[in-house]
Amino acid sequence: MIRRLPILVALVPGETPASFASRLAWANGLSFASEFCADQGFALQSLADGEERALSFLAQLGGVDRAELLRGLVAKTSVGQYLVAGQLVEKRWITRRRLRFCPKCVAKDIATSSVGGAAQRCVWHIPSIRACPQHGCRLHEDDSYSHSRGPHDFAGRIRDLGLEPEQLEQLVVPQPPTGLESYLARRMAGERQHPWLDDLGFGAVALGAEILGIVDLFGVGAKPKFLSEGDKSQAGARGFKILSRGERGLRDLLEAIHRDAGSPASLSRRYYGCLFNWLEQSHADQYEPLRAIVRDFMAETYPISEGDMLFGKPCAARRVYNVEALRRDLGLGYRQTLELLRANGFLTSGGDVGKGALLGAQALKPIVERFSGAICQVAAQRRVNAPRAQFDALVAGGILSPIAGSPVGRPYYDEGQLDEFLASIQPRVEVGEGDGGAERLVGIQTTCRKAVAGAADVVRLIQKGALKTVAKSSEESGYLSVRLDPQEVAEALRLLKPEGYLRSTLARYLGINESAVRYLVEAGHLTQVRARHPHSRKSIKVVTYESVDRFLERYVPCKHLAEFEGEGTRSVGDQLEAIGLKPLPLSPAGRGRVFLRVDVSCGREERGEGLRFRHHHEIAWPDL
Repeated sequence: MIRRLPILVALVPGETPASFASRLAWANGLSFASEFCADQGFALQSLADGEERALSFLAQLGGVDRAELLRGLVAKTSVGQYLVAGQLVEKRWITRRRLRFCPKCVAKDIATSSVGGAAQRCVWHIPSIRACPQHGCRLHEDDSYSHSRGPHDFAGRIRDLGLEPEQLEQLVVPQPPTGLESYLARRMAGERQHPWLDDLGFGAVALGAEILGIVDLFGVGAKPKFLSEGDKSQAGARGFKILSRGERGLRDLLEAIHRDAGSPASLSRRYYGCLFNWLEQSHADQYEPLRAIVRDFMAETYPISEGDMLFGKPCAARRVYNVEALRRDLGLGYRQTLELLRANGFLTSGGDVGKGALLGAQALKPIVERFSGAICQVAAQRRVNAPRAQFDALVAGGILSPIAGSPVGRPYYDEGQLDEFLASIQPRVEVGEGDGGAERLVGIQTTCRKAVAGAADVVRLIQKGALKTVAKSSEESGYLSVRLDPQEVAEALRLLKPEGYLRSTLARYLGINESAVRYLVEAGHLTQVRARHPHSRKSIKVVTYESVDRFLERYVPCKHLAEFEGEGTRSVGDQLEAIGLKPLPLSPAGRGRVFLRVDVSCGREERGEGLRFRHHHEIAWPDL
C-alpha cells in the first residue's frame, strides 16, 4: 500500500502532474524531480507522458483526488499527438522543452507557503496562448535548459533561474489576452462556449485561427515563420473572429481570396499561399472539418475533376467545368467546344467569352455523356469507310444519326453507334477478286444504282437478314467491303413496303378525294415524305403512318362513322350537320367530310374498332 508523503503541497488548478511531482520532491527534501520519482518506483517521463500507473501513484503520494490531478494532464495518445487538459494537440504545436510562464503566477506561487514552489499550468504548453488569462500579461519565455534536470522539472528550472520577486516583476509586460487565447484557456478548463467551435478540434481552432488571420491581415504570400509573436497574436485574434462565424466566415474569406486573385477559372496553390500549405501538411483528423469546407469551396469554384486529390482526399464529384476542362473530357478542340456550348445554349456570344466561364457540371452532364469521345463527320466517314455521298444517304435515311445537340453545320457522331452499324452489316463470307461468282457481286454503292434503291433501304435489308448473299471483299474494309447481288436486292426491295400511303390510297381510305388530302398535307394535318415505289423503284411521295394516326386521334372521317354504324356515308354526314356539327374545312376542290372526334358521340368507340383487325400496311399496300 502506498502511503502519503510526510510533507504535502497544494495542487494548483490546471497544473501538470509533472509539475506537481517537481514541487513534492522539493518539499520533501529532494532537488530533482527525476530522483524523487525514481525513489517512488516510476519515472518523471511517465508522468509527462500521462501513464496511468504513474499518475495513480502520484495522486496517492500527494494526497490529492485523481480526477483533480487529471485536469492538467498532458498525455501522449499516439505518435505525434498529445492530450493537454483533455484537448487534442499535435506534438509539433505544443511547447514542452522551452520554459514559458507568467511572471505574476510564478511570483504568487513562490510567495505562498502552501504551494511550495512554482507550479506549471498546462495552458503554458500551448504556443497560441501568449498572455496569461488570469493576470493579463505576456508569458515570459526563457531559453535556458538543464540537461541533468530535463524539461519537466518545472519548479526546479525556476529555482535554477534564481529569480527574486523584483526580477519577476521586471519580466511583467502587460498584454490582455485575445479572444482566441481566452477561448482556448476556458476550453482547457472544461467550459463550453460556442457550439460550432467546441465541436472543432482544439488544434484546428488554435492553428486555424492564426493561419486564417495571417492570410486576412498579411496576405496569402506571408510566411508564418518570419512573423513576430505580436503579429501572430494579432492574426490569431482576427482569425478567431472569422472562425466564430462558422462555415460562413471561412467561406467569406475564401471568396475574398478568390476575388483578389482575379477570380481565376483554374486552381493554383499560390492563390491561397500559407493557407493551402497548412491544410495540405496538416494530416490529423481534427483538421478535417476545415479541410472539408475548403475542399467543398474549391470544388464548386474551380474545374476540379472527380477523383482529383485535394488535401489528402479525392474530389467526390466534379461541380463545375471551364471550357478547357470540358474540352479535355470531350476530346475536342477549344473552338469546337465553344461551338458545342453555344449550340446547346450555354454560351451566347462569340470570341473567347467562354474562356473564364464556369459552367455547372450537373447541367452539362447530358452533353458530356453524349459527346465524350465523339468524332466529327470526316472521322466518322473514315471509321465507317464510306464515301461522303453514301454516308449522307445513310444519315438521311436514319441509319446513322449525329449526336443530338451537335452544332449546326458540324455534326458529331458516337463511335459506339458507328461500330454497332458496322457490326450490323458484317458480311458472312469473304471473297477475293478472282473467286468464282465474284464478278456478279458488287459494292453497296453500285447495288443502289443497279437496283434503283437508296443506301438506307439496302442496308436495312442486310440488317434484317433478308439477303442470302452478303460477302466481304478481301481488298476493302468497313462499308466499302460489303459485296451484294444486285438482282437479289432488287427482288427483295419489291417486297419492301413504304412506310406511308399514296395520296390516292389514303383518299379512298378516308372517304375524301385527293384534293382534300393535298389540302390536309399543306395545312399541316398530315406529313408527306419521299419514298420509293416497291415495284417500279421510282421516287414517290407518301403520307406517313404516324401522321395518319395523329390525324385520326383528333378527327373522324364520315366514311368511318358510316361503316361503324352500318349506314350510308352521306346520310351520316347530313345527320351530324343537322344537329349543328361543322366538318373540317377542306379546299374548294375537296370532297368528303371529316368531323372533330370529340364532337361525335360514338367517335371514341369507332376509333377503338377502326384498326382493330387491319393494319396500315394492309390498307396502304394490299397487293404486297
